Amino acid sequence: MREQKADVLSAFCICKIQTRRYCIRSSIVFYALKIEHLKKRPVIAFSVFFASFGLYLTTICPNMYWRDSPEFQVVAYQLGIAHPAGSPFYALLAKIYTFLPLGSIAFKVNLVSAFFGALLISLIFLLLTECLVMIFPSGNKSLLILSGLIAASFYAFSRSLWHNSIIAEVYTLQNCFIVLIAFFLIRGLRRDEKPSLYLAAFLFGLSTGAHIIMILYIPALLVFLWLFFRKRLSLSHLGTLIMFVILGASIYLYLPIRSSVDPYYDWGNPENVKNFITHVTDRKDTKRHFFFSPEKFIRNFKEYGKYYFEDFNVLGIILGLTGVVIFFRKKPRLFLGLGMLFFSQWPFFIRYWPWSSAFIATFLFFTLGIGVGIFGIIWKVQSVISRNPSIAYRYRFLPGVLLSLCVIQIFFLCFSNWKVISRTDYWEPYNFHHYLYDQIEFRGVLVSTLYYFGIGYLQQCESYRLDMTNLFLSEILGPHVFNTVTPERYPLIRIPSVKGPKLGEAIINANIKNHPFYWDPSSKNTPVVKKNIQPNGFLYRITPSPRSISLETKKNHIKELEDFFSNNPSVSLHYNDPEENDLYSYILQSYSLFFCDRDEYSLVITHLKAANRLTPEDVSVLNGLGSAYAGLRSFDKAETYFKKAQKINPSDIMTLQNLGQLYLDTEKYSQALACYQKILKKDSNNSKAYFGMGQYYEKIGDLHKARDAFRKVITLNPENSLAAQARKRLSDISH
Repeated sequence: MREQKADVLSAFCICKIQTRRYCIRSSIVFYALKIEHLKKRPVIAFSVFFASFGLYLTTICPNMYWRDSPEFQVVAYQLGIAHPAGSPFYALLAKIYTFLPLGSIAFKVNLVSAFFGALLISLIFLLLTECLVMIFPSGNKSLLILSGLIAASFYAFSRSLWHNSIIAEVYTLQNCFIVLIAFFLIRGLRRDEKPSLYLAAFLFGLSTGAHIIMILYIPALLVFLWLFFRKRLSLSHLGTLIMFVILGASIYLYLPIRSSVDPYYDWGNPENVKNFITHVTDRKDTKRHFFFSPEKFIRNFKEYGKYYFEDFNVLGIILGLTGVVIFFRKKPRLFLGLGMLFFSQWPFFIRYWPWSSAFIATFLFFTLGIGVGIFGIIWKVQSVISRNPSIAYRYRFLPGVLLSLCVIQIFFLCFSNWKVISRTDYWEPYNFHHYLYDQIEFRGVLVSTLYYFGIGYLQQCESYRLDMTNLFLSEILGPHVFNTVTPERYPLIRIPSVKGPKLGEAIINANIKNHPFYWDPSSKNTPVVKKNIQPNGFLYRITPSPRSISLETKKNHIKELEDFFSNNPSVSLHYNDPEENDLYSYILQSYSLFFCDRDEYSLVITHLKAANRLTPEDVSVLNGLGSAYAGLRSFDKAETYFKKAQKINPSDIMTLQNLGQLYLDTEKYSQALACYQKILKKDSNNSKAYFGMGQYYEKIGDLHKARDAFRKVITLNPENSLAAQARKRLSDISH
């Protein structure tokens, strides 16, 4: 009996020792795995960065692009002052890249966007894994990393980020700051590290040097601190946070320092306090800051929804929506805090901004949703299997299927977007501005706004055509928000001592005998030279005295445009670049207005048909064609184009006004009335609609209502030219 007890005791001791060994071994293995996973994330993040950077390099634009890119390239090269609010940190950072021993200045500055686009993907991976650990604290770490990697890959191949990663722009750098700030806030939340909060505060201040729009993130940051840190932070800690923000924002001292040496780009001339405040607050776009149009908001909102399908496709959207729901249910406060942060600038831009670049932060938040969705679905399947082993055979293949579908979807996104986005041999902006230079004679002066950036890049970065003066029209019309025209800024021409709008006319009069002058056709500010301009391809030529436009001049102008488009087949064919098409279409529309003022409707139609081929969905082009045909009394064709415009945008007021006038001219009075009623339903104070109503009632003989309508026009805009016409109609009716 004793022997049996001894055997049992011995067995128990052995079992206890083995169990203890097993527990120790398990603890060591678990700890090793934990360390291994901690080591894995930075390594994977680096791998994600290099893979993304390599991908973006295969598609990067080799030279300048349209819009603001040439400006940023010159600003980086010369350390200038960019358009409001100056983007000082971007300028300093991009300057470093200009020292690289490869490619043109434009290419080197494009590399900035590629670098930070790739860095953004690695940062969103790190943020995703931090969030997943908080949402699923007991979740499988390998699956957690895999979910973050797949979600980050979804957005790495998205069209919105990819396009902004191959041209000179501030958006990839700005969004890196947003993700970094979120990362350190989460890190501070998880580990109760105040240094993480201080670093987030410093990065926030510094981020304003990438884009001043970051100030819109202040309310979201305050809400985040209140949600999670209100019991942990004392007043002294808050004061320290504010000091770190100010320290980061001190990057704006760059503006007055660099402005003092008068670089080529010296927007706003922010050397003194007044100019500094004007520039940083972007006074030139004050109207935009508070603009709101329900119609434009709805149109932009629809476009915004389309971007999700472009960036993530159907599977990505399903996973993202699933993840958003899971995220909200499991961590509602964290969901609210991060959601407010990533959507901070959305309300500001959705009112008027149609491009995806302003909404990248919201797509990053949706990427978080995709990661949570992948992990949540697989975790749910595994938990169901673990609770019911008998049905494991039914569901065990689902995680593999989901992951396989994700890989296939990512490959599809990469392949389809690569073909659309690649700009490795895209030289059209560079060639176009070279072409413009070829049209300008020796010692010529180009007065422009639309061409200013591209022309400036070639001259300032490549020393091309240093004999030519690139005069910025906006400096003449708005020196308080742009700069002052001085002999030092424009040394090749004589600058008279005249101030105000008359300066432009004085410059032309003082120099036109010795310098050929050219004008940007897209500019609406042509009253100064209206009687002295001659069409000349993509430019107007300014003559010393008023001169009628000869038939030969018109033919040569049309021939130059036709030759350009025939010699540039990539336009709307190879790349189908909307930026490029919009530019040419805008120029052609501007020329159509020029000829419309001279009642030369056949030339209006010639230009607008070319514009319509480039931008077939442009409602303003279709309205222009309809108006031109109406001017030629070809009412059937006019109605056809107005109807096309209405089909694209049924509530467009301009289209309804044109149709209303057309129906009045063709005696379709009931249809005209319907058009004006639709306008007034949208805009009850539309004076043009009331004027049309007055014409309608006059034609059907209801003079009492006609008088009321014309009086309404006068009441709404008493100083308007339309009010003068209304007074004349009232006078005619009274007699």
